[in-house]
Amino acid sequence: MRIEVAAIAAVLAVASPLRSLTVAAQSKDRGRELVEDVCTYCHNLDRLRGKELTRDEWRGMIKGMISEGAPVTDEEFSIILNYLAKNYGKKAAR
Repeated sequence: MRIEVAAIAAVLAVASPLRSLTVAAQSKDRGRELVEDVCTYCHNLDRLRGKELTRDEWRGMIKGMISEGAPVTDEEFSIILNYLAKNYGKKAAR
């Protein structure tokens, strides 16, 4: 019985950090997935090439797309905004 408890504890100790990584990866993939699905409903993703907008600029851009009919929930809005700001945001001055 003691061995089983130790084995379960060991599995949980390893699984917990892995679960955090999996959740983070799923969230990142979900942002890309939403951008690919929602944004390409009306245009292709070539529009993202070379873009470097601030978080507020991306927020405004997304709101504009929603006003044009992009089907985005509040949760999806946040995920898309985070993805675009991270991957297509203003680069730090060098």
